[in-house]
Amino acid sequence: MAAGYIRERNGRYYIRTRVQVIDPDTGESRWKHVERAAGPTRRGAERMLRAMREQVQDRRYIPCRETVLEIGNRWLSEHVQPNLKPGAAASYRGTFHRHVAPAIGHLRVEDCDSQALRGFFACKRGEGMSEAGIAKLRRQLHAMFAFAQDAGLVSVNPADMARTRGRRNGQRRARGTELSPIEVGRFLEACPPRWRLFFTVALDTGLRRGELIGLRWEDVDLLERVIHVRRSIGPYDVPVRAANGCLTTKTEAGRRLVPILDGAQRALEELYAQAQDTRDEAPVFATIECKRGRDGEMRPTGRPICPRMVSRVFRRYAQRAGLPQSMRMHDLRHTAITNAIGQGEDILLVATFAGHARTSTTVDVYGHLMPQRVRQAARRMRSVADIAA
Repeated sequence: MAAGYIRERNGRYYIRTRVQVIDPDTGESRWKHVERAAGPTRRGAERMLRAMREQVQDRRYIPCRETVLEIGNRWLSEHVQPNLKPGAAASYRGTFHRHVAPAIGHLRVEDCDSQALRGFFACKRGEGMSEAGIAKLRRQLHAMFAFAQDAGLVSVNPADMARTRGRRNGQRRARGTELSPIEVGRFLEACPPRWRLFFTVALDTGLRRGELIGLRWEDVDLLERVIHVRRSIGPYDVPVRAANGCLTTKTEAGRRLVPILDGAQRALEELYAQAQDTRDEAPVFATIECKRGRDGEMRPTGRPICPRMVSRVFRRYAQRAGLPQSMRMHDLRHTAITNAIGQGEDILLVATFAGHARTSTTVDVYGHLMPQRVRQAARRMRSVADIAA
């Protein structure tokens, strides 16, 4: 026999029932709570509750026997691996097997409700995981349970109901860390000539690490002073595949035009003059990575740079320049975007050449610069009363 009730959350109705289910394989019965989304009307929720009671009374309600570990492995192999880039897929696999599988992998999918996920997130918070890390974990679990919904295993996504509303006290919005002009000068001075060119382009264009490595000469228009961003090479990507167009950018918004400023223009012209291969399909930074030959001379390898090596090189020269230990290669991108906003560029234009899928991302990360823009506007804008006069 089933008993239950209806409740409303955010304009939608849910039924929650306590049912006695019988496992068809063992014949054993047990009590469990089941929650289902019933739509936007109470009448529809009442119909669903009656149907659920009839299923239980007729012994037609069969619980899902798959565990979170099993459905997670299915999700990784059937959805994540075919649809995401290798680096992103590897990140999803690592997160699932490092955090999710050991903690809740043994639970049945139907038993992994919002209360179980809240307890899981609280445990991770107690282990020292940041709020940003927990939010990322919840997004991945949400995608996994959405896959389970499509497979008919669950009707309600428990990760959606386990969402933390608003920000915690003292939690700041996301924000980039930019280098000051003095720090930029010290850093470039500490770099050898060939790497100084690479990091100058990074500082002036705001390209991501993989986008810089994936640049080919056909993407660079030195006359029009624009870069066509068409691909990105990550740690798990095979660089030679870039020649046949298999590699893509991080998102659709990543395919974009980026202006070339004076510093990047000079650096790219110098790179072009030094390049041994200037064909359209040749990597722009093929002359950056050098290898010592048997005669002791350092010569360019002529191949795209390894992404991890770029990060190692950045840390080496950042340390020599006396930059804070927390500085990352990605902070050069933050510096470029901060420079554009600080010079008064339109936020929509900045979001476009930064490759942000949503303008709200630009505002969230660089919103701390808005007060400065407001002070500039106070000096620049004309009074409505003056215009009318």
